[in-house]
Amino acid sequence: MRRSWAAATVGVLAIVVGLLSYFLIKATNERSSSSKGYVVWARFKDAAALYQKSRVQTAGIPVGQIEKRELDPQLPVARVTIRMNPGIKLWENAVVSKKAASLLGEYYLEIDPGSPEGIVDGQRRSMRELKSGDQIVNVHEPTSMGDLMSNVGDLMPILHDILTDVKRLTSGPITQAAENANKLIADNSTILQSILTRVDRIAGDVEDVTDTEREDVRASIKNVREITESLKDLVGTSKGEVTDTGEAVRSSLDKLKATVDNLDKSLKNMETITGRMEKGEGTVGHILTDDTIARNIESITDDAGGFIRSITKLQTIVGLRTEYNFLSGQPKEYLAIQLVPRPDKFYLIEIVNDPRGLRENQVVYTESMGRQTVTQTTTYSQNKLKFTLQFGKTYAGIITGRFGMKESTGGVGLDLHLVNDRLLLSVDLFDTLFNTYPRLQGRASVAVVGHTLYIVGGVDDILNRRAKLSTSGGFDFFLGGQLVFNDEDLKSMLLFGGSALSGGTSK
Repeated sequence: MRRSWAAATVGVLAIVVGLLSYFLIKATNERSSSSKGYVVWARFKDAAALYQKSRVQTAGIPVGQIEKRELDPQLPVARVTIRMNPGIKLWENAVVSKKAASLLGEYYLEIDPGSPEGIVDGQRRSMRELKSGDQIVNVHEPTSMGDLMSNVGDLMPILHDILTDVKRLTSGPITQAAENANKLIADNSTILQSILTRVDRIAGDVEDVTDTEREDVRASIKNVREITESLKDLVGTSKGEVTDTGEAVRSSLDKLKATVDNLDKSLKNMETITGRMEKGEGTVGHILTDDTIARNIESITDDAGGFIRSITKLQTIVGLRTEYNFLSGQPKEYLAIQLVPRPDKFYLIEIVNDPRGLRENQVVYTESMGRQTVTQTTTYSQNKLKFTLQFGKTYAGIITGRFGMKESTGGVGLDLHLVNDRLLLSVDLFDTLFNTYPRLQGRASVAVVGHTLYIVGGVDDILNRRAKLSTSGGFDFFLGGQLVFNDEDLKSMLLFGGSALSGGTSK
């Protein structure tokens, strides 16, 4: 009879909780139509990797989120609607930029709010403050890989034309200049040879004249010979210098021609390779011309990007809570780890040190007068920890439902978020096997320092008020404190601790 009343009570409580959840969800849905803040919108040529509820920030601080994205009805671009937090002002000269959060393809929006005054067409004037429904006109988008490849394709024909002009220049005017230089050197050599021949003839004539005026002529001839020897030396030196210069110019021109020939050969090879790629020949050509491979690669990268984004957006929230039970005079400790893959759902893991201990059933078999009877008793273990593993889902940012295992027994819970998450009201129903009624627990958490330090108070085992109070059951009330920090706080703590440790060791 006791079991039947317990089952009926659980059923009634489940119906009451369901009705309460329905009315709360309905009320919160009605309130969600007039959400806090205001909305603005902007046009993007490429809205890839921007998702609903993606963060919008200014100087690294969240100031809003993406509410929706859709195709603009007037232009072939994406229209992204942004909901700004209350108190954030935007001006007419505000700028919204699409930024990459990591190398894995995740993007977010960075907003420069602008200023009350700005320069338009070289003149300073007052800027209008944006209201709900206004457009952010100034949009900055990063250059995509497709645009870069298109620019490279446009530059290749220009580079080919430049190299063709260089080849034409080196095979025309420069070659003619080299030929003219060689011709000039050959002509000068003939003239110099003719001069030397005439000088030798003159010397012979002078030798004949010296027969009459030997002494005077000998002196004159000696002088003339000295002059002619000097002239021969001078002419021979100039001829050698001109010849050396012509050989150096010819060597340089030969090297330049060989370089141009090699460059022309390379361009022809490149033109052949690009032609084969355009026809779809070879592995690279097959990849470029067959869009099936591109679609497969795009599908694979989208799947991988979605998986990696879900991992990178995972947040870890750690909570430490201590409660003192006044009637039993015992403390109760919690270590909670909350895994949040998305803002509207989470997984709760708790390790609980409860003075009531973990209750277990022990079945004792006895025999009496040859007949076997079964006696069932309940025992309590005071030294075992309890564990909680629950899945939570948040609706409209106000109400959260939880179900799963609560303190090593099956249970459900309901949370109500009020005053911008600074007040949390929680109800848990669990442990339906050992008492007359299930264990009903109510708790209120009030934030006193940001969203980090809370004061916690409430009542435990409300339905079993008539049960005798002991460390294993019965009505009680409690008061305590809770410390909450997320993975970013952990990172800051580790950096601060590491800096302090390195400073201590350096001393």
